[in-house]
Amino acid sequence: MQGDRLRLQSVVEGARRAVSRVEVVDLKPKVKTPWLSVATTLAHGEAPYMAWYQWHWQAVQCSDIPEIVIGFQLRAAQPTLECPARYRILDLTDSLGLYRNNLSTISESRRKRWMLRGIEGAEIRWSHRFDEVWVSTIRDQQWLALMGLSARVIENAVSQKKLLTPGNLRHLLFVANLEYLPNRVGLSRFLKTAWPTLYRHDYQLTVVGKGSEDIQDPGVTGMGYVPSVEPYYVEAGIVISPVPVGAGSQNKILEAMGYGRPVVVAAEALKGLTPRQREAAIPVTSASDWLPSLESLQDAKRYQRAVTDGFQAVPVAGDAVASRLFRLLHQ
Repeated sequence: MQGDRLRLQSVVEGARRAVSRVEVVDLKPKVKTPWLSVATTLAHGEAPYMAWYQWHWQAVQCSDIPEIVIGFQLRAAQPTLECPARYRILDLTDSLGLYRNNLSTISESRRKRWMLRGIEGAEIRWSHRFDEVWVSTIRDQQWLALMGLSARVIENAVSQKKLLTPGNLRHLLFVANLEYLPNRVGLSRFLKTAWPTLYRHDYQLTVVGKGSEDIQDPGVTGMGYVPSVEPYYVEAGIVISPVPVGAGSQNKILEAMGYGRPVVVAAEALKGLTPRQREAAIPVTSASDWLPSLESLQDAKRYQRAVTDGFQAVPVAGDAVASRLFRLLHQ
């Protein structure tokens, strides 16, 4: 998923700034009968999610002993631990336990419920074996603290910052992969409850991302997957994020701020942002809040303040990772 790629890019870029040599290991699948191996692992009490990946990945072969080895997300925990290092770090990015808890508020598939069964315990057991655990938000850090795990917040970042000139203030943009359930549910609720009023007030909405090509609501254009989102940020004057649950909405909020676009968001999504970013975003708590929030940005001074605050609050990929690794190596 795009949010995962952005996070991985930031981890790799930060590591390259902090140490002299960085090796990125692409884990390869084992050649085995998968479900037999998974069943064996499940018999020992592991969560289905971890059982699958314990079968799936081969062991990491380290050419030498690195100072730092970083496992990217929980699924890479086991092979990462097989590589000796001075420091072992697990970048959870988002807590799967918190993700599972959030998904309980919306309809989720039986398969996903089964795969994530017992994931909270697995997350804690594996994380305790690392010298340091990273997450992207305070929300994830607080969730893990309730279960006795101390995690460090390494915030998400954007690949680049580019302050665009203001776009059409009646043209809204939502960028999201609609194959991701929270995005799909959030947009569906927005179109049913808030959009009819906004459409009557001459707003237009463009939705960019896989699955959006099927949208047929009046005033809404679904572009599907596109190779570059920048042209759509150029056209739209305001970005929305009506996604109240899940674990990935903050990446697109940061991207919008990094392009110099004010962002109007479901208030629940603020929990995934830093204090400065929360102050820059414009939250809505109900369907009736969308119109006045958007109309407030028609004021030039209000618009420019939101642009400036958001642009300054967004870090560039690698900043937080490099800073933490420097401190870790020289403490």
